[in-house]
Amino acid sequence: MAASKMNGAMFPDFDFTKVWAEMKMPEFNVDALIAAQQKNIEAMNMANKAAVDGWQAFAKKQAELWQTAVEDAGMFAQDVSSAKEPSDKVAKQAAFAKTAFETGLANARESQEMASKAANKTVEIVSKRFAEGLDEMVTFVEKAAPKATVAAK
Repeated sequence: MAASKMNGAMFPDFDFTKVWAEMKMPEFNVDALIAAQQKNIEAMNMANKAAVDGWQAFAKKQAELWQTAVEDAGMFAQDVSSAKEPSDKVAKQAAFAKTAFETGLANARESQEMASKAANKTVEIVSKRFAEGLDEMVTFVEKAAPKATVAAK
């Protein structure tokens, strides 16, 4: 700025065109940016589809489990009502309680695994695209950086 003159004005005479002409900017590949964003959108669509499919399967399984539980309760009620002795009724109730507990525990495990698989698949899709995006960015910078340094010399 030592070369600029004040000429009695508040701001010095400064030729911004020279500054901008000397500034070398790396090339910006708009097509690569658009392609990357399209891949991002595709990955999000895939992740959303995986999440929806997983949760639909989960909901369907829950409905099946509920239906089975209702049917089992109906058979239990008939079985207990058909027993003549109180000791038979108690034994049937205990057997049903044990079976219901074991079935409930197995169903909870299966439901947890289904939910976990759905979430993991979604995260896997997004993580993969994120890693690909970082690789694309590195490649983009590597391609643009040599041109900027060559132009500066």
